Amino acid sequence: MPLDHDGPEARNLVFKLRHMEVFRAVMLTGSISAAAKMLYVSQPAVSKLIQYIEGRLAYRLFERINNRLVPTHEAQILYREVERVYQAALEVNECALSLGSGGHRNLRISCSASLSTVVIPIALAQLKRESPSLNIEWQTSLMGEMPNQILSKKVDLSIAALPVIHDHLHSRAFMRGRMVVVMPPEHALARHPSLALEQLQGHALLLFRPDMPFGKLLAEQIHQRGLQLESLLSFTNANEAVALVKQGMGISLIDEFVAQDSGLTVVPLADEIHFDISFVYSRFEPPSHSALHLMQVLHAQALKLGRGIEGFALPPP
Repeated sequence: MPLDHDGPEARNLVFKLRHMEVFRAVMLTGSISAAAKMLYVSQPAVSKLIQYIEGRLAYRLFERINNRLVPTHEAQILYREVERVYQAALEVNECALSLGSGGHRNLRISCSASLSTVVIPIALAQLKRESPSLNIEWQTSLMGEMPNQILSKKVDLSIAALPVIHDHLHSRAFMRGRMVVVMPPEHALARHPSLALEQLQGHALLLFRPDMPFGKLLAEQIHQRGLQLESLLSFTNANEAVALVKQGMGISLIDEFVAQDSGLTVVPLADEIHFDISFVYSRFEPPSHSALHLMQVLHAQALKLGRGIEGFALPPP
């Protein structure tokens, strides 16, 4: 949202567009530091501008309670109007960009790395065949980065391997995956039709970092079974695990989608560990037609694989 220049009329405004942008960011994130990251500016710059806005308006917008910024009643009312103006400005900006690109539609998406080798490429290939003029921008992201990407309008839709919990986002599960064991073909466990977690004890094991979403999921399951599974080396995403296993460092537990494209032997778990893949998008506006089209394609893909979530329905346009 371009907010760099003020004309004569803007100079007479008490609450300018750049004030709205900063105020909105603090309301969405709940803190000065998170708002600064969202806007790619320094924390002092955000703090100073909020103080300046409050001075010009002659009433407080936020109260500090237990080291948190809590919006006042006035801020809640003001936010509704700011969001309406902000979204209108974004529509004008989108219109201006589309005129310069010959009217082509755009779709910007992010996804978890675990979905980037099989699930998303298949869907994007179909989407491009059905909508050849659609411009698609695609990137992989950590789930912790997705809220900022969506709320700052860097992406239109995220597809997360696990639910993303945020007050200002919808996270709607549409597909169920499972964790599997991957290993070299010559490994002693490779001939088993399935494996219990207990059978992995005593083998060189590579696990997700415990602070990562998949790592937390696995740690909970391992703890529930009263097991102690030590990791020889921890990793961030499943593609790193595949590379380590191929180097002969051990066996690993990863999602089935990266596993099926890994070239390694894949053995299912006897007691399946599931995870729900979700569409993540803003609560403040419905998904675009292009985003809905992709959601439709991915949901149909999930149903075809027998992995669709019961009761899922696409959001209204």
